[in-house]
Amino acid sequence: MVSSGNKQPLHYGEITRLARQNGLIATQGQTPEATMYAQILTEIDRRSKRGETPRFVKHGKGLVSLTKWLPVGLAGQINAHNDAVRKQLYDKLYSLTPTEFETLIGQLLGALGFENIQVTRTSGDGGIDVYGTLVIGDVIRTQVAVQVKRWKQNIQAPLVQQVRGSLGVHDQGLIITTSDFSKGARAEAAQLNKTPVALMDGGQLVGLLVEHGIMVQHTDYHLLQLT
Repeated sequence: MVSSGNKQPLHYGEITRLARQNGLIATQGQTPEATMYAQILTEIDRRSKRGETPRFVKHGKGLVSLTKWLPVGLAGQINAHNDAVRKQLYDKLYSLTPTEFETLIGQLLGALGFENIQVTRTSGDGGIDVYGTLVIGDVIRTQVAVQVKRWKQNIQAPLVQQVRGSLGVHDQGLIITTSDFSKGARAEAAQLNKTPVALMDGGQLVGLLVEHGIMVQHTDYHLLQLT
């Protein structure tokens, strides 16, 4: 980000000009200013939805500044509050019943673009807890079999192998855990010559729940500045 010497907001057009002048970006597009502004707004929106402190602040009329230029302590207080809420959300996941947790995962998958979501409640399903169809642009449809593990210990490679072995011919796998994955589990999932198995760890799970407003509520604050 190109800085302003007096820490005052800059127009996105001026930011783009300075960035190109300093060799920070190179583009062949016809509207680099619009592209720059769109990327800044997308970054603000994505981080805000995740309960994370955005790097930028939008002031209106195309003006943008860095969050770190806000009054000392304000950004830190917001970030500390959101971190505490994320921790509470993480802890709350362990208070859900198994059925409630699997239903929650189904709700999240729906928010991520899955259709035909089925939460299984029968034994002998090979450990698969949720089935769904990931739809991209109403063109690409991928059948995904999901296993959820509300564990505190890391997932190991054998579980990845187990999930892969339970997949149908046209299925892809997804393991969602509240914990994390061992190095071996991540290496096993990334094997190129085997059926893909995607991994979602606890940090990613909580981040996506926050981003899509599941079990949390977003509150907007508007910062005023004299013009």
